Amino acid sequence: MPDPCTLLLIESDLAYAGTLASALRNQGYAVMHAVDGVEGMNIARAVDPDAIIVDADLPGIDGITLCGIIRKRSPVPIIVLAAGAGEHQRIRALDMGADLCLLKPVSLAELDARIRSLLRSYDRVVLPQQLVVGDLRLDTEQRRAWLGDQALRLTLKEFDLLAYLMRNRGVVLPREQLVRAVWGIPAARGRQTLEVHICWLRQKVEPDPKQPRYIQTVRMIGYRFDEP
Repeated sequence: MPDPCTLLLIESDLAYAGTLASALRNQGYAVMHAVDGVEGMNIARAVDPDAIIVDADLPGIDGITLCGIIRKRSPVPIIVLAAGAGEHQRIRALDMGADLCLLKPVSLAELDARIRSLLRSYDRVVLPQQLVVGDLRLDTEQRRAWLGDQALRLTLKEFDLLAYLMRNRGVVLPREQLVRAVWGIPAARGRQTLEVHICWLRQKVEPDPKQPRYIQTVRMIGYRFDEP
C-alpha cells in the first residue's frame, strides 16, 4: 500500500485543531500540527508535506503572510481556513499563493475532496477513490454509488455521510464526530439532521431498513458501519 499523504495543519485553536486532525487521520492522512506560523514554517522546511492547511488568523505571522513565504520556496498545495472571510481577505490569500480559501468551520467531506483534487493536480499520492463494502460501492471521484448492479440516487450530504461511514467501517463513530465531519457544524445544531440522513440512507442501502445490515446504531454513542 502507498504511504499516506502527509498534511501540515497550522492552527492556533488547539480544540479545533485536535478535532480536525483526528478526522483527517480517520480519512487516512498523516497529520502534523503546528500552533503558529514560525513553527509551521520550520516544519514545512524540514518535512516537505504533501499539502498544508493553515488558519488565516494565526498569532505572530498570520496565515496569509505565511502562504507567501512558503510559496516562494515550494509549489506545495496550500488551503487557507478563515472564519467569516470577506472578499478582500480571500483575494489576498489567493494573491499570496494559497490554492483555496475555505470558511471555518469547514465540512470534512468538502475539505477531503479539495485536498484530493489539489493532490491530483500536484501529482502526489491520493487516497483510494473506490470504496467497497459488501454489495455497496462508491466512486468518490465521480460521486456515484451502487448497491450491487443498481445505481443509487443520493443527495450531496447522503453521499458524504455514506462515504465517511464506509471509510471508517467497523469503527464506532460518535454523533458529534459525524456531524462535524459531514456538515462542519456543532453537534447540538446537527443531531436531528444526522438522524434524518441516517434514516434516508437506510431506506436506500439496506435490504430491510428496520433490521439494518450496514448502518448499526450504537446506543448512547452514535453509529458503526459493518460489513455483512
